Amino acid sequence: MFACGAALVLPILAVPDAILAADSSTLSDERALSDENSEAACNSIKTALHALAAAEHDEALALDLAAEGGSAVIVEARLSGLLDRAQDLRAMLKRVRQSAVARDPMVDQCTRMGFRALVVSEKLSSDVETVLSGSADSIANAPALKSGRSEPAPRRLP
Repeated sequence: MFACGAALVLPILAVPDAILAADSSTLSDERALSDENSEAACNSIKTALHALAAAEHDEALALDLAAEGGSAVIVEARLSGLLDRAQDLRAMLKRVRQSAVARDPMVDQCTRMGFRALVVSEKLSSDVETVLSGSADSIANAPALKSGRSEPAPRRLP
């Protein structure tokens, strides 16, 4: 189940930088959307996506540590942060969809990307909640995250 969680982080992280490159100088999402600028709307979504991706990454690391015998408390704390960032993205998508630039093709692409990321994040959250609601040993007994590196084949003795 944890290998699945790690794979869920990758689709958001694998989105091209040209789409996800958020302007960190955008301090106020409300102010950016009031400009009714399609670029500002996309930057607001991208900022929320970056925060969600970081929360997913933190959750994956917590799951990896818990699978190696660590505490489930950190997993719960990271899950809370992940749920908060998902809610932030959901609220941002709602604001953008209600703005004057919602029908702009670039904004439509950004909102679609945001909704896809939200679905993936909700699946990850649901999987983590399922593991946490199980027994205390469920995290330690769950399969470990795969690092992407294959183990060397065992040597044959003559």
